[in-house]
Amino acid sequence: MKNTNIILIILIIFNSSCIKSQDDDKNKQDLIEEEYYSGVNKRFEKSFINRNGLFFDDFEILPTHIGPKRHEGREKLTRYSYHSVVEKENRGPKNNSVQLIDDNKTNYISLKLSPKQLHKKINGYRSELTIHNGNPELEEEWYEWRFMIPEEYELDEENIGREVSIVQYHYVRPKGEERVLKGPTINFTYLEQYGKNMLLLRYGIKGQDHAKYKGFDWKVVALDDTIEKGKWYTLRVNIKWSLTNQGYIASWLNGKPFTVFNGVDNKVYGANLYNNIENTFKFGYYRYWDNSKPTSIYFDYIVKTRTFEDLTGESPSMEALYGVQQDYQYLNDKDKPLREIKERQQN
Repeated sequence: MKNTNIILIILIIFNSSCIKSQDDDKNKQDLIEEEYYSGVNKRFEKSFINRNGLFFDDFEILPTHIGPKRHEGREKLTRYSYHSVVEKENRGPKNNSVQLIDDNKTNYISLKLSPKQLHKKINGYRSELTIHNGNPELEEEWYEWRFMIPEEYELDEENIGREVSIVQYHYVRPKGEERVLKGPTINFTYLEQYGKNMLLLRYGIKGQDHAKYKGFDWKVVALDDTIEKGKWYTLRVNIKWSLTNQGYIASWLNGKPFTVFNGVDNKVYGANLYNNIENTFKFGYYRYWDNSKPTSIYFDYIVKTRTFEDLTGESPSMEALYGVQQDYQYLNDKDKPLREIKERQQN
């Protein structure tokens, strides 16, 4: 009888531990699958807001192209341009390259790049929308957008290892002026290589080979190789615009520093302007190579403001910006590292 009771107790403990283990695994899985929401898009009641220092679009309606002449005198407000979308068909973008989608959870915009969709006027394979103006005094800005690489995104084998631009801040060259820079000064790109899906941030001045900025080159200042297709990601960006090294960028991916946090901040310094003309903001695909299958990218919303408080409704405290830094919590217990040192010395 005693042996039977002991066996029953062991079975109960074993089953309890199995159930607890399963619950722990489920909780971990729930945490893994839980989507990140910053809450920023819920702060704005309207689907489209465009006023001095604030721009917000959650794509309930298709953006409208506005030309520079029609926008003249209203440079403190933002305007959309379709000039980076491939030539039009029947007054609309070719190959349904710009579409609104409602999946019953959210409205979002799909920018699709089809095979042989070469932009004949400005070169490259493109399906981008461009945001101009809104900050003529080049004040500090905060941006946030939510994007997804769809599950059906598939590259040809020869395109593995090639970057594609998904968001770029591009300088504006006055008409008739020699082109001295190559590409944008800030470029978020997507890359598939070594079996991983990566998000990269390139930053800086990249000069033309036969121009006065020859030898100037941008650098990869942030990289994340855990991007999953079919999952929404939120990017937040803080930019101080400057022609000198007083300029900087700081970026967060799903609420955590994307540009490296150094214990004080996560700013990367360097010039990010070519002239005193406001950079444009382009979102969607741009690449120099073709692909045999169509590829799409989704954007849930885009917002830009002047300050962190305008963006989030919070003061820019260390905790609000960087959260509780687990890696540095041990510094609060100053005896612990001392004990470890003593133990190492004794051994």
